[in-house]
Amino acid sequence: MDQQRFTLKRFHHLKKIWSIYMKKLLIALLLSLNTYSSPYSIKDAQVEFQAKGFPSFININGKTQELNGTFSYDPEKEEIKDLSLTVPLATLKTGMELRDEHMTTKYLETDKFPHAEIIIDKLNPKAEGKVNATLKLHGKSREIIVEYKRVSLSQENITFNCQFSIDLSDYAIATPSFQGISVAKDVKVSVDFTAHNQK
Repeated sequence: MDQQRFTLKRFHHLKKIWSIYMKKLLIALLLSLNTYSSPYSIKDAQVEFQAKGFPSFININGKTQELNGTFSYDPEKEEIKDLSLTVPLATLKTGMELRDEHMTTKYLETDKFPHAEIIIDKLNPKAEGKVNATLKLHGKSREIIVEYKRVSLSQENITFNCQFSIDLSDYAIATPSFQGISVAKDVKVSVDFTAHNQK
């Protein structure tokens, strides 16, 4: 009888310990879910490019508000990871319909290469500076340097400005020419976007 009581008492003791352990494990799991990387998707954006025309040296500007992208943000490490931005090139507008058609069909060849994509492995959203990135454009993939600046940061939204320059010849894009005006091969690109937490 004493042995049975001891065994029963020990059983209840182990059950109590197990219950406490499971509660602690559950709390730790919930805390980790709150601090683990959160997925973000881009909702508001504007992409602009600027190129010099010659011989008139006018500025040729194009823009689109169409930008798709996702990334994850780890607040503990203060790190954005796996940032991917995709631009549908056919949506770029320069303010002249015929020039837009020449740009997208003859030079960017959007029927074959409909998107440009920027990929950044990781960056610190609480800082501003430069980061290595990959730009996929016109069937080519090249390493570029992106200058970035965080505009705002919260658990719900992150807003960024990014700038970089490209050489069209690196992507096998012929020098654009329209109505006697050619475009310099060096093009400046600016990307502004706000991403929203999907959780």
